[in-house]
Amino acid sequence: MKVLSYAGGLGLIALTVYIMVVGRDLIVPFLVSVVIWFLINTLADYYHKIQIGSFKIPKSLCFIASLITTVVAFWMLIEMIGNNIADVKAAAPAYQENLLKLSGRVYDLLGIENQPSLTQLINQIDLRPFISNIAGTLASLAGNAGLIMIYVLFIFLEQASFDTKLKALLNGSEHTHTVEEIIKTIHKKIETYVAIKTFVSILTGTACYIVLILNDVDYAGFWAFIIFLLNYIPTVGSMLAVLFPAVLSLVQFTTFTPFLIIISSLATIQVLMGNILEPKLMGNSLNLSPLVVMLSLALWGSIWGIAGMFLSVPFTVILMIIFSEFPKTKPIAILLSQNGKIGSDV
Repeated sequence: MKVLSYAGGLGLIALTVYIMVVGRDLIVPFLVSVVIWFLINTLADYYHKIQIGSFKIPKSLCFIASLITTVVAFWMLIEMIGNNIADVKAAAPAYQENLLKLSGRVYDLLGIENQPSLTQLINQIDLRPFISNIAGTLASLAGNAGLIMIYVLFIFLEQASFDTKLKALLNGSEHTHTVEEIIKTIHKKIETYVAIKTFVSILTGTACYIVLILNDVDYAGFWAFIIFLLNYIPTVGSMLAVLFPAVLSLVQFTTFTPFLIIISSLATIQVLMGNILEPKLMGNSLNLSPLVVMLSLALWGSIWGIAGMFLSVPFTVILMIIFSEFPKTKPIAILLSQNGKIGSDV
């Protein structure tokens, strides 16, 4: 019987992964809408915590303020991306000339006499698959924007009756208290993760923006936002956040000095924020093993791409919380944790 039980469990896991891969185009937009809904609610909760004397902002006004903040943020993002694309096109000839000068210096240092032209170098690199992937991602995002907004709207409409439905569903059940505690714990830990990660990402983006401005790097605001965004992806995101603006400095300037200054400064900021400040603020609120974080990043990234990388940590935390509440799955939660202390053991 145990063999059949294990086989059934493995079969269920395989079926679930298969559905997540095949149904990616339907599941990912819904998950993005859930993230937007959660961010709006989280921001509204923090607005509600603001207190001036004995006055607190009413929840309805907090929700409206959070919604306006989110819409304005997305509008500013779209405007910034559009403006930077136009600027990059205008600056492309200067970048090409600087790249030629830089490549010439590299060849001189290496003692290469027959230096290939820029056209020959470009012909050796096939960018078509990379460009196709970017175009496909942007097209998918644009095509699903309306669907995502509809999902968000209906989730908010459903939110008002969620507690009532849950109580009716669990009426008289012996697991009522357990389910309610799981939901509260998930909400609290994910809210803590989102709040601290956002705060640290803002600090990181601001510090990197100052470095880029002081070194006259083009599109400093755009790169600061990209750095802010990439910080939500554990480890890999921080590395890419340092690499992208550093590579731009190579084609913007004709010397290696700005590149060395920028890459060392941005790397120092990432280390200080990601390895010192963030762990201090997070404490044991997530209690995830670093190895598990990397494995979850690889797993969810392979299933859902970039969206899976952003969602990898919240998903793994949710699974660990659920596993910790049941005796049969508690050993899995212990393996996922950093110090073996979970649930009531913490």
